[in-house]
Amino acid sequence: MKNKRILISGAGVAGLTLAYWLKQFGFTPTIVEKHPYLRTGGYKIDLRGAGLEVLKRMGVYPAISESRTAISQAIFVNQEGQQVAEMSADLCGTRVSGTDLEIMRGTLCQILKEAIGDVEFLFGNSITKTLEREDGIYVEFEKHSPRLFDLLIGADGLHSTVRRLVFGEESHFFRELGIYVSVFSFPNFLKLTDCEIEHYSLRKFVNLYRDRKSANATATIAFSHPKPFHSRDPKEQKQLLLEAFADSKWEMPKILSFLQESPDFYFDSMAQVHMPTWSKGKVTLVGDAAYSATPLSGQGTSIAIAGAYVLAGELLEAKGCSKTAFSHYEKLVRPFVHKNQKLADMGVKIMSGSSYSVWLYRLATFLPAQILHYFKNLALKRTAKAANALNLKDYHEKNCERPQGSQI
Repeated sequence: MKNKRILISGAGVAGLTLAYWLKQFGFTPTIVEKHPYLRTGGYKIDLRGAGLEVLKRMGVYPAISESRTAISQAIFVNQEGQQVAEMSADLCGTRVSGTDLEIMRGTLCQILKEAIGDVEFLFGNSITKTLEREDGIYVEFEKHSPRLFDLLIGADGLHSTVRRLVFGEESHFFRELGIYVSVFSFPNFLKLTDCEIEHYSLRKFVNLYRDRKSANATATIAFSHPKPFHSRDPKEQKQLLLEAFADSKWEMPKILSFLQESPDFYFDSMAQVHMPTWSKGKVTLVGDAAYSATPLSGQGTSIAIAGAYVLAGELLEAKGCSKTAFSHYEKLVRPFVHKNQKLADMGVKIMSGSSYSVWLYRLATFLPAQILHYFKNLALKRTAKAANALNLKDYHEKNCERPQGSQI
């Protein structure tokens, strides 16, 4: 086996999954993460199809199932706060009941890190320069001495440093959707327990829920905006959010009043990543860094998990030959990614403020329950089909230790 020393940039879901499988397959992964510790906060995410199957093969499904969110019902309210529809939380999240799971992102990362075991982490650090050489890839760090690795894999998210250093500026690969998303916690004055609240208005969407491990509630807010906005300044981001919801009714003014003091404010644009190739020499990308599908697809986490598994498996099959492995990885995963990225299209139409979205919003005003159930069921079928559109190989060799609880 060659190319055993592999540096992974990013300790998110994609990077942790990749490290697990690389270690299982006999490689020596090292993970560099810009944050000083494993990020345990975040929002709720869905696990479906091929991604969920990979987690079962890792033996972590029981832990994930036990740690799923306790949300069972979803209610929909209008601008006046009147309940206009109700459905199961699974249908609301386009999950197949009894099969798909919802879990907090931070909880999933903790479970994955525990499953990995003893690997090297470089927390509080980031890559500043890379140089490909005949004997490997030379990497310089912000707070660490330079090191030589055999391969480098960018699993560092939408705003990937590895992608920028090796492939070019992110603007070359972004498909901006004109939609922005924010997540922040606030005091649970709505007394949310096992029920989430969804609130729609023209060009806007709000989801409110409580993580059972927290006393606070969480708001996930999305809205479309006519002008591009790329500021990374939290003050400017909060101001844009407040301006977008300035005319909102119901409880939104009170919820937004907690915005300035929220300790975990998150804001970003929704953008898909489309690249002609995910690999260059001894470097490749996985997850959002290579093929962000956006939260509108509901599939970003699952395709990242599946992609990481296939990448590690193809490196095993190719005996560490990066050229062969990277090519096969992309050939297998790219059609799957394309189908899942397409899932975001309906959400873009609804959020865009187009004549179609205006018509749909007006129709939903008169027939809210019927319209919501129709579109949720339609989305459920499309999502289930895309989520299972990848046949996973069994890459385990006889000399590989099978993880406890594995269903391989």
